[in-house]
Amino acid sequence: MSLSIATPIKSVSTQIETPEIMSISTTINSASTQIGIPEIQKGFNLLGLNVSEFELNELQHGNTISLESRRLSEIGSVLILAEAISSLNSVKNITLQDLPKVMTESLGCSGIPVHRWNDDTFGKCYLLLTLEDGKPAFKISSQK
Repeated sequence: MSLSIATPIKSVSTQIETPEIMSISTTINSASTQIGIPEIQKGFNLLGLNVSEFELNELQHGNTISLESRRLSEIGSVLILAEAISSLNSVKNITLQDLPKVMTESLGCSGIPVHRWNDDTFGKCYLLLTLEDGKPAFKISSQK
């Protein structure tokens, strides 16, 4: 059972990390206990994005989902939110190109957290906006 608690999103550091450091990711891998789809769905609902059951399952199993096939109007709010979050603690403007290099404090993986929740098994879980193969994408990360 998962307990949802509204908590502020962690601040984003504008430090650009090296690719070697970026490989230290806490992305959730396939396990017998998976992160609950309702919390992932809630994050997308808050962003105003509709996601398919397939996409939810992909995220639940530790995979990244790309936004490349989405209409620009669908992801506009996500990009505006990411800019607002990143500008809270930054003097540098972050571009899409910077997303894989932006490290979230205490998470150890790249991307900007756009939704956070607590999970009994995985601890603090994050829906992160990042880039994969040069395309905007989402992934789930956790921190015990």
